[in-house]
Amino acid sequence: MSQKFVATETNALQCSPAVAFTAAPDPRRIDPVDNPRLQEAGCIAITHEKKYYEFLEDDKNQVFMKRNLTPSEYLVNRAGNLVIPKLPRERMENEVAAIRYIQEHTTIPTPNIRCAFEDHGRYYIITDVVPGATLAQLSEEQKAVVIKELDEYVAQLHSITSSIMGGFSGRVCLPYRISEAIDHDDVLKFREAETPEFVLCHNDLSQHNVIVDEETLKVNAILDWEYAGFYPREFDSPFYYRPGPSAAIEDEKDDVPELLKVLDKWRVV
Repeated sequence: MSQKFVATETNALQCSPAVAFTAAPDPRRIDPVDNPRLQEAGCIAITHEKKYYEFLEDDKNQVFMKRNLTPSEYLVNRAGNLVIPKLPRERMENEVAAIRYIQEHTTIPTPNIRCAFEDHGRYYIITDVVPGATLAQLSEEQKAVVIKELDEYVAQLHSITSSIMGGFSGRVCLPYRISEAIDHDDVLKFREAETPEFVLCHNDLSQHNVIVDEETLKVNAILDWEYAGFYPREFDSPFYYRPGPSAAIEDEKDDVPELLKVLDKWRVV
């Protein structure tokens, strides 16, 4: 499962205008050459937002863990500017709340959360490892079978509605493609709708975030719920229909300008 989590954020990093490549300076370090981005035992990857771990002791005790970075672990881009993640802890809190809500109100398979907690600014999520392959790794014939099941799960999501726009953690965690178009310090607040017209959205449903049993072609879990919440239906584009990130690629129409107009319509100025 860890590789699937990492794939999404790697795609996001590749979409960024400036590629980060060095660690931020930290005056608290005793050793100036200390590298806070070294991968200790169990660490399988570090992105510009999170650190990932996987521990595989035996068939029954396999866990995956991720946490947000602390400021000393942030990257510096080629322009010499600090790459500060947008709401990393809040999005992780939102993911935990979203998964627990999905498990209670739908039949959609999700990772089993063993625990989630904060420790000195680091928010940890520990889950069971989900066995299987990503949807992206399957043949086109196999994908067609899985996509039918995903369509049913998305229909379940969109049948749950709310009159309040936003996520589960009390903050608006917009999809990555939209948040990148909004100022980093912009705190979004939206007015309540007169009717429950916002639908429950995953907002990052790419092929990398779907884990499938390779023999039965049944979905074992849908991952990465950190952007989930109640939004206009058009926010939840079916990116799982093709490989790639949860954003427009190649000759696809970029929907971000239109979605920003939707936000402006509901925004509290």
